[in-house]
Parts: sequence; structure tokens; C-alpha cells
Amino acid sequence: MGKAEIAMTPLQQWGEEAEDGAIYSIILHRVRAEPIANRSCQLDVSSTPECPFVQYRTCKKRLLRAATLPRLVGWLVSADVEGDRGYVPSFLATYRAFANPAQVLDLLLPLGPDKAVLHVLKLWLQHHPEDFWEPPQHPNLQRTLSFLHQSSRDSPACALAEGLWQSHKDDKEEEHRRAGAAEAEGGEPTGMGLPQVIGEAAGTGDCEETPALLSFSVDEVAEQLTLMDAELFRAVQPFHCLGCVWSQRDKKENQHVAPSVRATVAQFNAVTSCVIASVLGDLTLRFPQRAHLLEKWIDIAQRCRALRNFSSLHAILSALQSNSIYRLKRTWAAVHRDTRGAFRKLSQIFSEDNNYLKCREILLQEGGIQGSSDGWNSSQPPAGASPKVKHQTRVVAPTIPYLGTFLTDLIMLDTALPDFVESNLINFEKRRKEAVILSWICQLQDSCQEYHLCPNPSFRLAFHQHQQLSEEQSYRISRVIEPPADSCPNSPKLHRSLTKRFSSLLLGSEASAASPSPEKPGISPLGSCSSLSSEDASSTPCSPTRGLPTSKSY
Repeated sequence: MGKAEIAMTPLQQWGEEAEDGAIYSIILHRVRAEPIANRSCQLDVSSTPECPFVQYRTCKKRLLRAATLPRLVGWLVSADVEGDRGYVPSFLATYRAFANPAQVLDLLLPLGPDKAVLHVLKLWLQHHPEDFWEPPQHPNLQRTLSFLHQSSRDSPACALAEGLWQSHKDDKEEEHRRAGAAEAEGGEPTGMGLPQVIGEAAGTGDCEETPALLSFSVDEVAEQLTLMDAELFRAVQPFHCLGCVWSQRDKKENQHVAPSVRATVAQFNAVTSCVIASVLGDLTLRFPQRAHLLEKWIDIAQRCRALRNFSSLHAILSALQSNSIYRLKRTWAAVHRDTRGAFRKLSQIFSEDNNYLKCREILLQEGGIQGSSDGWNSSQPPAGASPKVKHQTRVVAPTIPYLGTFLTDLIMLDTALPDFVESNLINFEKRRKEAVILSWICQLQDSCQEYHLCPNPSFRLAFHQHQQLSEEQSYRISRVIEPPADSCPNSPKLHRSLTKRFSSLLLGSEASAASPSPEKPGISPLGSCSSLSSEDASSTPCSPTRGLPTSKSY
């Protein structure tokens, strides 16, 4: 078999077929047939058994490209037979962009209790149990359970539904218990939801008893931040990341949309706030003492990198690149040269060059994420990913990504591709592409189970009670610490395309509208160089467009 034969792709797009309410892409799939011995080889006594020639046969596959909702649901029970193996997981991951669980059940359950329907229900209950969370009655789960009891009580899908129903009952009983305990103590009942990492009650002791955040070792800080980030990232509902959901967050009626993603954003900003306040909070520090704080945060960032926690890594770097800290030229000059070099190297991970290409390649290589089982469309990397990076077979190490990279891809897809195509059919090709990115998020979430870190209540107490400064407060303090002066040659030289704050990237106008006043603690999105005075701008170590983060939202 020649090199040209080996290089031929096993899949080839042939054309399209249109039916009433559906459009299919036709794929020709070359499948290797059983080897047949060459006749001349059989007659040649001296020939070896390794003399067969290879035969192929061509199979026709139909992939649903666009359809009405009834045809999309109907394809759930036909896709595997037709060779569209990536369809069911793609549909279950993205259908809430154009339907709700009740509508899908209305169309799916009447198709009968056959094996395909039971398989779809099993995958749905197993991989998307949140779709059946509708307290207090959980009507869709009750309806599904009733269907399974009547049709296939011994099926795996029925066992999953019963387990989910029991867990909801247990959650309700636990909630009643907590509410009763809180009422007995004169407090407010606590509700279910995301892991209590952001804004949790850290304790009732005096602030003087709270340990300083940087009194903990480098390893302890990095590991505790990683544990907190992992808890929140695993709680992210991938559907909340879809562009059609996340891009609507700024509308007044959508103030509570995508809470699982907002919690991750809040944690990112909390880390950034702690870094800025810890560096600027004590006006009595001398330059070497403040430089030591920078060095410790860079060491923590390096440890986060070793733990593959790209969320806190990005947050720490964003704080160190903020206007108020970046401009401290004399302080940076006192930082050890090797540490400054490590800072520059870490910053390159989140360079915007080629759409965050460096960060994407690291996630693919170290996180080991792979495409879905659909070998045609789903094997393509997202926008900006290197085509040279090969998908690995499994997640090889626990990894917490910077979620903004995936949110960027999903918003770009939502903007670039229409929701409907000709004849007002739902564009499922768009959903397949989105499903690939959601699949990568899910794989990384699964990898986080491999973190074996123990929570430190003292650290969380220090973290949640740490001083916070608004952007204006931090910049004023920065000018007190180092009034505008001539450029210092040892201040860090950063690339033009360094990262921005997660809040400015992801919260957009919402974050700007919520910017706190100087008298109110908090962190607002860091602005562009326009926030610098003309005197200070002239003293920055490089030009505003090359050295400072800019506020650009997507």
C-alpha cells in the first residue's frame, strides 16, 4: 500500500439530502474489509503469509445538519443506526439553546419504549441530571420515572431515574433540617446551590485573629486556591457557557443567568483583589519589602502553573499587570532578576497572539482533552487552536482552565453562525461545533477529581476576610507609594497582548455599571491607559499600547 493510499482520509463529504423538515450531510466512509490473499501469492511457494492486498468498502453515512424540533428529537433514536454517532451527546449538551426538557420529553416518550429511547434516557439522566432539577415537585423527572416504570422497570435508565429521585428527596430533607436549625438559632435558612467558596461565612472571630494571607507558605496558598477553583469549576454547568446564554448576561432581565459561570468569575476577581490589596495595603513597607511580596506572588503563580491551575494563575498575573502594581518601577527594580524572568515567562502563556494559541496548546497537550466520537465535524479544534496538536486518548492530569478561553470560542461561534437556516430549520451544525467545546469543558471537569488536596479553614478565613480595594483606591495608593517618576530600566517589560481582568473580559458593561466608588471596597474592571494621568503615563516603562492591559470585552 503506497503513501498516497495511507494518506487518504477515511471520510469524504459527498453532498446533501433534503427531506420534509430535515437536511442531511452525506458522508462516504471508507472501511477496511477483511484481507483477501493475493492469488499469485498463493501459487508462489516462496512467498510469505504477509502478502495479502487490502480491500476497502464504502459506507454511506447521513449526518443531520438542520431540521425542525420534531425531526431533531426523532433522529435521537435513528442516529446510531445511520452512523451519526456524535449526534445524541451533541443534542443533549446543546438542546436547551432551542428547546426545554419538557418539549423534548413531549416528542421523545411517544416514540415508544424501544431500546433506542431507553438508551437516550439513560445518557440524558447520566450526563445531564441538572435538566431534571425542578424543585419542589420535579415534574419532568416524575414523568420520566413513570414512563420507565411502565415500560422498562429493570432498565439502567430506570435505576438512574430512581437514584436521582431519591437524591432529590434527600436534598429536600437536608434543606428542611438546615432551615429548622437556622430558625432555632435565629438565623436565616441556607439554600442549596454552588459550593460555598465565594462570600461564605468565614467565621465570627475578630479580624485581629485572622491570619494574614501571605503568612501561609507558597505551596499552601497555591494548593488552597486550586482546591477552591476546582470546586467551582466542577460545579459549572456547561450549558451556562453557551454563547446564546452567556452573551445575554448584561440584560436587566438576565441578572441571574448562568450562576455557575458567574461564581467562577467572582472567584477569579476575588483572587485578583487579594493580590492587589496585599501588595498595596501597607504604606509603611520599603521597596525591598514590597518587592518581596511581588516575589512571593510570582512564586505562588509558578506553583499554580505546576498544579495546572490556569484560573488562579491568570488571576495573579492579571493583578500584577494591573495599572496600580505595574507602574511601581522602583519596587519592580528590587525584584530579583530571575523572578522577573519567571514572571515574563508565565505571562506569555496568556498572550493574545493567535487567539491565545499558547494557552490552548498547553490545555491540549497537558490536559489531554480530545474531540467527541463524531469523527467528521467534532474532531476539529476550536478557533485558534493549533492543527499540529494531536488529541490524546484521555485526560492525563487534573487541570483547571481559564474559562474565558472557552467562553470566547462559544461567543464567537454564536455570533458567526445562524441559529436557523433555510426554511427556518434549526441549524444543528452550529450545535455540533458548540458541543465539541462543551465536551472539552466536561473532560477537564472530570480531571479535577484527581486533585487530592485538603481544605484549610484558616486559609479560607484569611482569604474571605482579606482587605479589598477599588480600582481608584488602589491607583491612588500606588501613586502615594511611588509618585510619578522617570522610567526605571529594571521594571518588567511585558508584551502588548497581556491579559485583562476576567471581570472586564466576561462581565462587560455589567461590571462597569457595578464599579464601586473609592469609599466602597471592591474591585471593578481595570481600565485602559486612559486611567493614568499624563504625568504618570509619560513615566511608564513602555508605551501605553505595549505595556499596560487594556479593557476590551467580547
